[in-house]
Amino acid sequence: MAEAEHLPYEIRGNRVARISVEEVEQRAKRFCKLFGVTKKTRHNFAAFIEFLSTRNICVDPIDDSEWLWVTDAICSPETFTILVPLSLYLKACSGNEMAISTLCHEIGHLVLAHKAVLHNAKSAKPSKEEDAEWQADMFADYVAARMGISLSRQLRLDFDGLK
Repeated sequence: MAEAEHLPYEIRGNRVARISVEEVEQRAKRFCKLFGVTKKTRHNFAAFIEFLSTRNICVDPIDDSEWLWVTDAICSPETFTILVPLSLYLKACSGNEMAISTLCHEIGHLVLAHKAVLHNAKSAKPSKEEDAEWQADMFADYVAARMGISLSRQLRLDFDGLK
């Protein structure tokens, strides 16, 4: 285990400006306050998504037959649009915790204003604080916790995919 701690961090997404876990949590806290995120939000997530649209955040469900399935959702920070397969959208609206967490992750990309930064072989190795996916995960974990959802990303297993 100690050996793994010394390995360089493997970035999972775009390299973005460094944001500490404390700053991610502060931004998530402000988001929750501005958007009224509480434990009740998860029980009426469809209304929450509709409320996002009043703040120019568009969640656009795409018919499953047209979805490419290379990812669970796609976020476009430039247009404040989140594309999701219709099945995930419907699961989130019915209170499915994993689907809600996925949408919170994509909202995190928007709120954290993710833009890829230029780097090359001479650049310092990226840290987790520079990983857009790590940042969005931290944001989603905070927002989901405000809704009463507790997901451990390290321990999550998807047995549905084994069918």
